[in-house]
Parts: sequence; structure tokens; C-alpha cells
Amino acid sequence: MANTSTKNILLSQPRIGQNETPMSVLQHTVTQTDEATVIEVEVPGVDPATINVNCEAHTLTVECHRGKLSVPIDPTTDATKISADILWGMLTLTIPLPPSPSAQSIKVNVVGQSAPAKKPATTHRFTEKD
Repeated sequence: MANTSTKNILLSQPRIGQNETPMSVLQHTVTQTDEATVIEVEVPGVDPATINVNCEAHTLTVECHRGKLSVPIDPTTDATKISADILWGMLTLTIPLPPSPSAQSIKVNVVGQSAPAKKPATTHRFTEKD
């Protein structure tokens, strides 16, 4: 089952005293699946070569001439496994979820004693008389 949320992020505001126009709102969708978090960012008209995607200090950052988007990610995420693909003005970031710890059996060692001698295996055959 996937959870989806849509967020509108105002990328920047003009600085006071400068003749800058406000940047457009960058819309992105976050979808959580069993295997990954998928972030789809609308970047129509942006040259893919000018998009920078970085992961630093548990924050995934997307930068282009339209502005900057920062999204916090799970600190246990392996950043080398994050992928970024663009098609028709839609940047898709796939962040694999870290593996969940699995149950393991732990052997108990006897400390300070010599290992007990193994008992010989005994075999008993049952007959109709038993």
C-alpha cells in the first residue's frame, strides 16, 4: 500500500531592494512504498544538465535555476543507492528504504569450562514386541 502526499514549496522570495521576480512554486509528490520513498518533482522547461541533486547530512537537495528543494531523509539510508531520473519535465528521485533488521539466532558459548564431551548417539529400534 502506498501513501501519497503532495506539497507546494515556495522556492525563494525576492530580496528586498532587488528587481527579482518571485520564483514559481515547485510542486512535488512524495510516495512511500514497501521498498522505497519516491519523490516526483515537476521541473518543466529545465535543462536536465542544469539540475543538481545532492545528499548531505541526511538531506536530499535538488537545485536548478528555478530554485532549491530540500527534503530530509532517513539517516540510515545508503545515499549511493538513491537514483534520479528525468522524463518530460518530471524528476523522479527513488530513495530505497534501509533494510529492516532481521531476527538472528545467537549461539551461547560456555566460558571458563572445557567443552563437554559429546554423548554418543544412541539408536533404538522399535519392534512389535516393544
